[in-house]
Amino acid sequence: MVTYDDTQQPEYVWRTTDEQKYVTIKIEDRPQFKLTSEGENDVFAGDTGNLSFTMKNTGTRTASNASIQLSTHSSSVYFGSPSSASSSTSLYVPTLEPGERTTVSAQVGAGAETAAGEYPVDAAVSYKNQNGVTEQSDTMTTGVTVRPERSFELRDVSTENFRVDEDEAQINATLVNTGPGDAQNIAVQLGQTSTVTATNGESSVGSLAVGESAPVSFTVTIPDSAEPGTNTFPFTVQYENNDGDIRTTDTPIRKSITIGSERDPFTITNVSTDVSPGGSDSVTVGVRYNGEKPVSATNAKIFVSDPISSSDDGAYLGTIQPGETKNATFTVSAGSSALVKDYAASVEVRYDTVDGDTKYTDGLPIGISVSPASGGLPVPLPVIVVALLVVAGGAYVLYRRR
Repeated sequence: MVTYDDTQQPEYVWRTTDEQKYVTIKIEDRPQFKLTSEGENDVFAGDTGNLSFTMKNTGTRTASNASIQLSTHSSSVYFGSPSSASSSTSLYVPTLEPGERTTVSAQVGAGAETAAGEYPVDAAVSYKNQNGVTEQSDTMTTGVTVRPERSFELRDVSTENFRVDEDEAQINATLVNTGPGDAQNIAVQLGQTSTVTATNGESSVGSLAVGESAPVSFTVTIPDSAEPGTNTFPFTVQYENNDGDIRTTDTPIRKSITIGSERDPFTITNVSTDVSPGGSDSVTVGVRYNGEKPVSATNAKIFVSDPISSSDDGAYLGTIQPGETKNATFTVSAGSSALVKDYAASVEVRYDTVDGDTKYTDGLPIGISVSPASGGLPVPLPVIVVALLVVAGGAYVLYRRR
């Protein structure tokens, strides 16, 4: 209460009163439940894991034949395996006394495209009360955490013998686990392409923790019909998760690799001859084998054109080892009208591979050098004879005139 007039300060008087009321609290005589998450309850996108929680009966009665119904709100989060994914599942608990706890778990998964984050899971318990009547609890909520998909990178890609018509071309690289989780029993597979055929298309790595790396290699056959140039090659990564389930990365790792031009299996190292106009001589040609595996039944054949001819145009070289050079010897003749110079010729090599295939090289160009006759003039004999006849005729005419 406050009393005052226009010229005085107000006076305050405080009064308190106590009032007592009664509230009735109703305790339901039935089972009630509380959920508590166990562990992290996380799963990687593109993988499966476990959703575990503890359920406690906080009520006053026993719950019998309890069935826990779990359901998700997101279509990308599911229960079960990827092949039998479902938006709901149920867990069975035979009995749960008042105050008793039990731990249950369910397999949960997330699609590869699932965004990282928290995803709620609803839980409702159906049970039978003491009278055998089925009842259901209120809906409770737990959740699962989705982490980004495991990812890998191929770094330091290099090649060996990666060219057209190569039986054992090799791709080398380093696989890096870029996270966010460890992976066990990793294997990298080279995908199919129309350009090459994999003869060893899988490379086993083992286990890699986040940030760890390991070398990988693949062997392919590049046919002679392949076109030189840059091609894209896909690589997929398989691994085992913590439960031993095999998983495959959703998106292949693509790398651009250049196929080189075909390498000549043979090259000419030297040519030696001493043929002169109107004469014959041997031609020795050094033939070097550039392949990776030995070849057998090797034959060389020389091809010449007028005014050069050959009466012995074949040479048997037999088995040649990688990097070895053998000499092929032929007999050639130079026509009397041949000039002192180099004439174009070629050598073709026939050989058998270790697989039993017979192959032929293209013509390997060489030069046949025609040199002056030893001790004579660098002029063909017929030319000299004609010149002498002309000189003699001129002298005879001059003599007659005198």
